[in-house]
Amino acid sequence: MKDPASNAVPQTSVSDYEAAAELFGVLSTPIRLRVIGALCGGEEKNVSQLLQEIEVSQPNMSQQLNVLYRAGVVDKRRDGAQMYYRIADETVVRVCKAVCSQIRGEEREQGRAARED
Repeated sequence: MKDPASNAVPQTSVSDYEAAAELFGVLSTPIRLRVIGALCGGEEKNVSQLLQEIEVSQPNMSQQLNVLYRAGVVDKRRDGAQMYYRIADETVVRVCKAVCSQIRGEEREQGRAARED
């Protein structure tokens, strides 16, 4: 006979919710989401490369990268005068892709509904 407890969903702890809220706080800025999107291909990029993809000021980019670094979302390495960034936590990429795919799906559905009206 199967133990009913073996099918139980693990309880989410208060610390899990706190960690999720902290992550969502870090992801709450469109520029940071765009940086993650630019880096989620797996290759590292320097600030100049990121600035070519994301049109913001260099100080703003540096500030956003610093927030992502302090949160453990990106990692960095120095090569001479250049600083290179890469994704440090693949969980963030999965969360971003899941949310963005849901948003794209909802936009497609809304577009279809508008065309049918």
